[in-house]
Amino acid sequence: MTETPTPAPEPTERYKTLIVVLTLITTIITAIVATLQADANIRANTANRDSQYYAILVSAEMHRSGLQSTYDLNTMAKVLVEKQTALMMEFTALQSEDKQGTALSNLSALAAQARADILTNFSVFFTDPRYAPKTTDGLPDGEAYLADLSAKANEILEKQNAAADDYHKWSSKADSYVGVLTVIAVAFFLLGLAQALTGRMRLVFAIFGGVILLASSAWAVLILVV
Repeated sequence: MTETPTPAPEPTERYKTLIVVLTLITTIITAIVATLQADANIRANTANRDSQYYAILVSAEMHRSGLQSTYDLNTMAKVLVEKQTALMMEFTALQSEDKQGTALSNLSALAAQARADILTNFSVFFTDPRYAPKTTDGLPDGEAYLADLSAKANEILEKQNAAADDYHKWSSKADSYVGVLTVIAVAFFLLGLAQALTGRMRLVFAIFGGVILLASSAWAVLILVV
């Protein structure tokens, strides 16, 4: 019994299955890349909003610390001036040969010392043990004060820098995914041409479309992992 040979596929139907499969794969990859692009764009917008928020906080904190330092330094300067005035009046009283002049100098010294004592109660340099002088004639710890004064602003600035770095990172990824989608669109175009062609030209365009699809997929993976 003689078997009937299987007829060869028509030229117009040759490689059609390959093109359909490639088109399906391209569609799936396009959906995945579009999702990744949307996610990166959302993350970039969130990071940008956080960066602007922290920038406002840094500005406000620097303004607050500037006002605080101006008040603290002015108060300390007044304390030192009054103490110096008291010492000068005491020295003047010791040098004075006139009893009335001595009494006035002593009174001025007491008044200056009283003003210094009152101002001391309002100065962080003398009330806070972190900055207060360790000895009677010592000076406040200005370095510790400046470090603590700028600590909060520096902390917020670090968060702002981190948010800005995240924004640039995710914004770059989102832009790169747009490039991938553009390349995939070329693959779609070539596969569409392959559908309209016949014979070897159909295969050639299908292969070119597959190569471009493979390259764009590799690019998308590289963007994802970097």
